[in-house]
Amino acid sequence: MRLRRVKAAIGSVLAAVTLLSMSLTGVTAAQASDDNLALNQTVTASSYEVATTAPEKAVDGDLGTRWGTAQNKAANEWIEVGLGGTKTVKQINIDFERKDADQNITSFKVELKQGDTYTKVYQKDTRAKQQEIILLDQAQQASAVKVTVLSADGGTMNWVNVGINEISVYSAPKETVLDTADTNHMLGATMTASSNETATLTPDKAIDQNRTGRNNRWASGYETPSNIWLKAEFPRLTAVKDIRIYFFERDVNPKPTNVQSFDLSYTDSEGTEHTLKSGYAMTASGTGYVADVVIQLDQAVNARSLKLSNFAIKSSEYNNVSVAEWEAYSNDQAEPGATLDSVVSDLESNHLTIETDTDTLALPTVPDGYTVKFNGADYEQLIAADGTVNHPLVDKTVQVAYVVTDTATGSTKTTSDIPYVVKGTNQQQEGNNAKPTIIPEIAEWHSTSAAKLAASAVTKVVYDDDSLKAVVDEFVADYKDFTGIKLTAKKGAAEAGAFNFVKTDSTAAIAQLGDEGYTMDIQADRVVAKSSSVTGNMYAMQTILQMTKQDANGFVIGSMRDYPRFTTRGLLLDVARKPVSLEMMREITRTMRYYKMNDFQAHLSDNYIFLENYGKGDDEDEAFKAYDAFRLESSLTNGKGESPTAEDYSISKKTFKQFIQDERALGMNVVPEIDVPAHANSFTKIWPELMVKGRVSPINSNRPLIDRLDVSKPETIAKIKEIFDDYTKGDDPTFDSDTTVHIGADEFLYNYTAYRKFINEIVPYIKDTNTVRMWGGLTWINDHKTEITKDAIENVEMNLWSKDWADGLQMYNMGYKLINTIDDYGYMVPNGSYGRANAYGDLLNISRVFDSFEPNKIRSSGGYQAVPSGDDQMLGAAFAIWSDNIDKSASGLTESDLYWRFFDAMPFYAEKTWAATGKEKGTAAKLTALAAKQGTGPRTNPYYQATSKNSVYESYDFNDGLADASGNGRDLTIGDGSKAAVKDQSLKLAGGSSYATSKLDKLGNGNELTFDVTLQQAAKPGDILFEADAPYGTHDIRVMENGKLGFTRELYNYYFDYELPVGKTVTVTIKVDQQTTKLYVDGEFVSDATGKYIDKGIEKKTGITAATFALPLQRIGSKTSATNGVIDNVIVKKSEAETDQYNKSCWTGTTNSETQYNDTEGLLRYAFDNNPSTIWHSNWKGATDKLTGSNSFYAEIDMCQKYTINQFSFTPRTSQDSGQVTKADLYVKANANDEWKQVATDQVFEASRAKKTFMFDEQEVRYVKFVAKSSNDGWVAVSEFGVANKPSSTVRVFVAAEPAEGGTVSVAAEGETGTDTAVDVASGASVTAKAVAADGYRFSGWFTTASETAVSTDATYTFAADGNTALTAKFTKDSTPDPGPKPTISSIAVTKPTVTDYKVGDTFDATGLAVTATMSDGSTKTLTAGEYTLAATQDGAAVALDKAFAKAGTVTVTVTANGKTATFDVTVTAKNPDPEPATLKSIKVTSKPDKTTYTVDETFAKTGLAVTGTWSDGKTALLKDSEYKLSAVDADGKTVDLTKPFTAAGDITVTVTSGKFTDSFTITVKAKTVTPTPGDNKPGENKPGADKPKPNTPDEVAKTGASVTAVVFSALLLLSAGYLLVRKRRI
Repeated sequence: MRLRRVKAAIGSVLAAVTLLSMSLTGVTAAQASDDNLALNQTVTASSYEVATTAPEKAVDGDLGTRWGTAQNKAANEWIEVGLGGTKTVKQINIDFERKDADQNITSFKVELKQGDTYTKVYQKDTRAKQQEIILLDQAQQASAVKVTVLSADGGTMNWVNVGINEISVYSAPKETVLDTADTNHMLGATMTASSNETATLTPDKAIDQNRTGRNNRWASGYETPSNIWLKAEFPRLTAVKDIRIYFFERDVNPKPTNVQSFDLSYTDSEGTEHTLKSGYAMTASGTGYVADVVIQLDQAVNARSLKLSNFAIKSSEYNNVSVAEWEAYSNDQAEPGATLDSVVSDLESNHLTIETDTDTLALPTVPDGYTVKFNGADYEQLIAADGTVNHPLVDKTVQVAYVVTDTATGSTKTTSDIPYVVKGTNQQQEGNNAKPTIIPEIAEWHSTSAAKLAASAVTKVVYDDDSLKAVVDEFVADYKDFTGIKLTAKKGAAEAGAFNFVKTDSTAAIAQLGDEGYTMDIQADRVVAKSSSVTGNMYAMQTILQMTKQDANGFVIGSMRDYPRFTTRGLLLDVARKPVSLEMMREITRTMRYYKMNDFQAHLSDNYIFLENYGKGDDEDEAFKAYDAFRLESSLTNGKGESPTAEDYSISKKTFKQFIQDERALGMNVVPEIDVPAHANSFTKIWPELMVKGRVSPINSNRPLIDRLDVSKPETIAKIKEIFDDYTKGDDPTFDSDTTVHIGADEFLYNYTAYRKFINEIVPYIKDTNTVRMWGGLTWINDHKTEITKDAIENVEMNLWSKDWADGLQMYNMGYKLINTIDDYGYMVPNGSYGRANAYGDLLNISRVFDSFEPNKIRSSGGYQAVPSGDDQMLGAAFAIWSDNIDKSASGLTESDLYWRFFDAMPFYAEKTWAATGKEKGTAAKLTALAAKQGTGPRTNPYYQATSKNSVYESYDFNDGLADASGNGRDLTIGDGSKAAVKDQSLKLAGGSSYATSKLDKLGNGNELTFDVTLQQAAKPGDILFEADAPYGTHDIRVMENGKLGFTRELYNYYFDYELPVGKTVTVTIKVDQQTTKLYVDGEFVSDATGKYIDKGIEKKTGITAATFALPLQRIGSKTSATNGVIDNVIVKKSEAETDQYNKSCWTGTTNSETQYNDTEGLLRYAFDNNPSTIWHSNWKGATDKLTGSNSFYAEIDMCQKYTINQFSFTPRTSQDSGQVTKADLYVKANANDEWKQVATDQVFEASRAKKTFMFDEQEVRYVKFVAKSSNDGWVAVSEFGVANKPSSTVRVFVAAEPAEGGTVSVAAEGETGTDTAVDVASGASVTAKAVAADGYRFSGWFTTASETAVSTDATYTFAADGNTALTAKFTKDSTPDPGPKPTISSIAVTKPTVTDYKVGDTFDATGLAVTATMSDGSTKTLTAGEYTLAATQDGAAVALDKAFAKAGTVTVTVTANGKTATFDVTVTAKNPDPEPATLKSIKVTSKPDKTTYTVDETFAKTGLAVTGTWSDGKTALLKDSEYKLSAVDADGKTVDLTKPFTAAGDITVTVTSGKFTDSFTITVKAKTVTPTPGDNKPGENKPGADKPKPNTPDEVAKTGASVTAVVFSALLLLSAGYLLVRKRRI
């Protein structure tokens, strides 16, 4: 490997300079003419350094001499020039020593002396120009001129002194032409331009003496080229003879530059413009034009300004003008001698073609004084490190780079990639077989044939070395999986009819292809693959497998050579915060190998980021309630015996070691990551004495740092070493010496000095046993005093993920080996939204990755910068999947959901890291389509699919025992210990261990499970109907803790809005698809599953809608907790698309309230688009359109034609509990001109996500009017309307006694009596359950299966049955001795209720009613409500006391107990007219927001705002947020969007509006303090958009969270060495 001793940043040069090298420029000696009153006059000064810088040197007429003071003598230093008597003075010229750019004089003054009096005639308080020409308004008399320096600094040299080359004095204005030889006059010019592309690419960048880098240039805006101009105005008339323009060398075509021609003009002394060059034509080069232009005029012109204009540009994607540097000289400039820049530039412009007769790349010739060293090629398989050329099959471009050294100074500079064409040994002829299309792109292909080798002709595999046996065995199984063909395998020499894999016949050319390279010859009768390694042969096998996906019948004849461009081609997967089973990790690594990716980084330890959601300060330990996990078995425990290993899922050391070694044998590098010292809750909760205590993040002052290990403590360092030793040390380490170990090391925000010392200690410590990889963090975590040692850098791999945490160029220059894992392209944080983002989205922006990602372009503070792709430090690239969305942010996504996101991005990184450009497939869409065709790889099943002879996978009707009726042979079995049995042609489950086993374990997306179920008794929470084994948690369909049907998987609980009935058979269908699981009962849709995340016994998130579920089919019933019931007619099949029976696509509708929002929410038509994920929503913009009790929202629907129906349904939104209609009317009609017929009035519904149905008489209907009158929150949200014509559905109410001997129970519908224990009624109907205690028992209450407290303690319990309900009457044995015969009731007396007068519409209130019984033994007893009944009549008709009184009059109430009765009357009078509702009369802001002062880029927060309304009845009340809206304008009356960050300073008036009433208040926005703010984030400390300070010293960061960084340059003159050492310092 090539280690670089000294490395300069790409595009920069360390130049050695001396103080004397600062150019001395000014007017020529000719200016020292007879009219110069100061020439050779007497002169005095405050001081001078040496004789050669004496004061008289300032008046000797020689610009090569100077008056100079000693170092650190500048302020108040003066020089006085006598004029030889009193003279007229009009103009004074001062030629300072230093150029404008280097000037250190920051203020000075000029005085005239007359007699003994000094009069100030000029003062400048800004930095001086090199030549100051002072023209007095009026001529004055003087005998001397005095110049005093008032202040000065060190300038760019950091050298404080005064130097003046010449002072000239004139009696009359004297215009002198500046014509100093060999001086770039542009350096003093004022630059202007027609436009600039960005705020930083300004015109002055064209004269900044820096031609390197994208940021050191002027770039115009994107305007009409002929309108673009760039102008330089000289401070004085200047002679111009030689003009040099260096256009910026582009990195996109056309290049080097896109400028075809331009005009050059100047203005003369009178200001008249003249054209020097019209339509100056550029010289063609490459795909564009030569970037460097030299124009030497025949005669010099005296110019006040120069101008470039009237550009013509070759069409391109970046169609503007960009100038790196512009120079102008008074004399012709000879071609400059070689410089480090010029040598590198010459190399970069020399694009060689290496002919086939060249076997070794010769180093290029460089000028004397320079040396060059080969810095590698991206395809070292073609040009090796020693220059050996391995010619390809056909021409191929290779990117090479060199390191150039200036032998005089030792400075080095690395070239960028230089494209060399390596000539191939063949030429591909048109008409012959084209290269097979696989992922990634095959590196080389050549064919002289148009024929194929038939797949049927290849029946065996032959291999030549025992080391290939394992991969051959895998290939045989994989090939059978893909093709159904069983190949035979044997060891031997290559033969016909075989796939031949050869390892021992490795020529030098094959060896140069490397361990991952291979050749393959597809001949007329065989395939021969060769590689010097097992891995190369394995990759050849993947190519063959992929080719079968393109053509199952044969293989195109031809030859290929294939090899990767980059060494590391990887994925990082966060398996800590979202557990990912080892089985799924193997699925991922198998897919990666299929696509020739080779690096799987397992992030094994981490915790929930947002610890501020739990506590800080004194409550910071509350944050230990947040989720954390460390996935490996650990030998370490604390004093309590507690281990850091996760309890929900972990992997044993032995198993993980086997995983590492199994994958390594197949070419996959598994990199375990244990993240320290941050993201370490798993460790700090076990060893809290080692955590950072009482501190908060400087990025988020609410976030405690308890997940940081305090590395300032020696005992913490010792513990971290112990943690790693547990896996790297010993006789049989889990991470053997070939395992790269990732130590994390990112986002530590406490003690920066301690952190850097920690890196210097821990990295070498682990390097003793393993290669070390770490996250980049050293740019941010910088105390500016602790250097990182060589041993902590050399051969250490670094994931570059953020330019702010680790500047890419800085890390490259330090010497780290780099893996481009930049968040800006490759960070996924899945949340289930399907949204694509450049960083931190649910999915990667794969189009952007395809178009512009390049692994060797690393991100730095100056933007993306390319490092040589063949450099040993440039390892490759990886993308990352981070599981931030856990705990209170839990997404509900499964392992299979994560795999789907991995597979979406993986082909793009496979292509980018293996192929030349990664764009070979043409477009991102084509690459995605090709990956879908190629599939996930052989013998993978990440989505839990199965094979079937038809659409049915398995079917059990139990008519023939346990036989599978689907024809797939998946018969069930009942094992020993199972209580399940087939009886009466169905499967009986008897609770506990009761199950039948299937040959299918799980079945994922696009499938459904249907079964009949009859519960024999009320199901208990936890009763299981179907289950499958799971690597962690449970995976089953069960009765949930709320008594409703649901499922569990991967530590989440999911719920359907349905309770299984008891004693009644229902047909249940569960349909699964990506992120949705649906429940149907008896063919009717019931609900989507919604999830809940519970951790550490805490319910952390509810309402989770991402509900991917693999059907658990391994067991019907359960090994441990089966339900008691009968299962029948089990069918597992592929789901079919639902038919649009009522042609909803034709429906139209109108409404009085909808929201114009987006394509999934708002419009009425979303409620009949057959898509339950879209919703109609009443208008919420402005937050004023809500149901109030006196209004309604309607939807009128035209179904296009008449249908005979008896049902109309609506399903609320299923994503959240909002907009759930609880009362509605329904109208129907058959024809447009018919009157509306009301079929439902004030129908009441439960506030839930379940579908709601109106039932009415069967009739023809075309038009339906749905009128919502109330809802759970005032909004109306409907995901889907539906109609049907079928018998009305019923719900079952079932009652039971516990214990059975404790009493009797019964249930009956309203108005009915009986002793049944079950009744079927319409949903919402009233039922009455009765319980009578047996002798020796007393009634305790009615309980549901899910309730621990009684739902009622009344023995007679009347309620509305909104769904299937199972009630248990619990009886308690009476412990008192039997007193003998109980006394009976002889009579009863009634004390009337408190209220006996009612209005129509009121409901009877029994409060205060007392019933006293006189017993047969003479005693009296006050009866409980369960010991008597109430009935009522009015005018001889029965009156229901649980309903509102319907008419005025006397109502007689009869009380009955044990056959004895008593009565009382209540009076009902007519209802008073409703009072006129009060109306709003005014509003007032009674409390301004807590925050009324902001800075630019902050966003308005209304916390604390209080708005009070006054109503017509005189009452006042605070308005809710939804009852008013806010708007804002600035001082100019321009609208300000309060939802976005403020963009300008000033006062803003915020207006509060409710209806027609308004009030306002003022807030202030201040200008933003300029502080460099990093812009990249990694999941961990900061999410996108977080306000992140630059790092400061650790003590300051720890104390205040503040960050102040300023950069200054100091210089030390080293006279003995003759150069200026420039060193950065920070304060």
